[in-house]
Amino acid sequence: MKLFTAITLISTLIFSTLSAHEGPWTAARPDGHAPISVMGDHMHKIGEWMVSYRYMTMDMEGLLKGSNNVLKGDVAGDYTGSMMGNMLPKDMTMDMHMFGTMYAISNKWTLMGMLNYLDNEMSMQSAMIGTMESKGLSDIKLAGLYDLAQWNSGRRMHLNLGLSLPTGSIDEKHTNGNTLGYGMQLGSGTYDFHPAITYLAQNDNYSYGAQLGGILRIGENDQDYTLGNKFEATLWGARKITDSLSASAKFDYSSQSEVDGKDTRMSETMSSALDPKSQGRDITNFGLGLNYYFQNGGLSGHRLAAEWKTPIDQKVNGVQLELDSTWTFGWQYAW
Repeated sequence: MKLFTAITLISTLIFSTLSAHEGPWTAARPDGHAPISVMGDHMHKIGEWMVSYRYMTMDMEGLLKGSNNVLKGDVAGDYTGSMMGNMLPKDMTMDMHMFGTMYAISNKWTLMGMLNYLDNEMSMQSAMIGTMESKGLSDIKLAGLYDLAQWNSGRRMHLNLGLSLPTGSIDEKHTNGNTLGYGMQLGSGTYDFHPAITYLAQNDNYSYGAQLGGILRIGENDQDYTLGNKFEATLWGARKITDSLSASAKFDYSSQSEVDGKDTRMSETMSSALDPKSQGRDITNFGLGLNYYFQNGGLSGHRLAAEWKTPIDQKVNGVQLELDSTWTFGWQYAW
């Protein structure tokens, strides 16, 4: 948290030196949208539609205990139900396909919906156990974006009010019939509130923005546990290189608490993946991205974007895999 606070202060000082342009904020430029991994970053004018597709792939490898790298033997004693820590995770890949739509019912309200498909794969320390997989639809998210303020100096601010529905399975099992760990499940099993506030600003060649939000879990799921609440903060800046191309840099921070309660189908003494106290982490990421906006011709209104990000600081609850990097690619079309 201290690292993110320092980054925020430094970035705020930098951004404060940038003068905004005359006229309202506009999305009709390549940096008119945030880096592609930021959700609910912009609004639309009444009657406008947007459809989008994002593909995100995340790699995790190696074990952390708190903020320290550890080997299997260092933490095997924490999981006495597993032979020499063989049930500890070794690496994991998560691929997510995100399909979204936005529609502005007025100049004050833009509605948003998102459908996600997850494909998870985790290997364990013992090759004899094999690879664990889960795939399917995740939780559906619905949201309303409300315009709070616009200024005639390239700045605006809006409120994000989202709710995710428990459509993702929390009953995923290994081929041996055992229930997979919390991180391999496809949903939370609860209705989750996603509040956020987003600030945007731009001048002739630069844009920047910030978003503060989180996830608040509502009640327990039908397996008597609740995933940890999450706080999220994102800060980004972008440079318009041409009328169609922009480059961005981003810092984001998130803090998620451990699981409240536990899934009684899992034995936390077997593996950190099954341990409710080994879920959630504090993490600060740095990312770089590109946005390309087609302004003319048959592809007018289409956007292509890519972003890579990697942790610069992370601390996990209990024992967990270390996050290495995340890639996000996206396409957006507005009319």
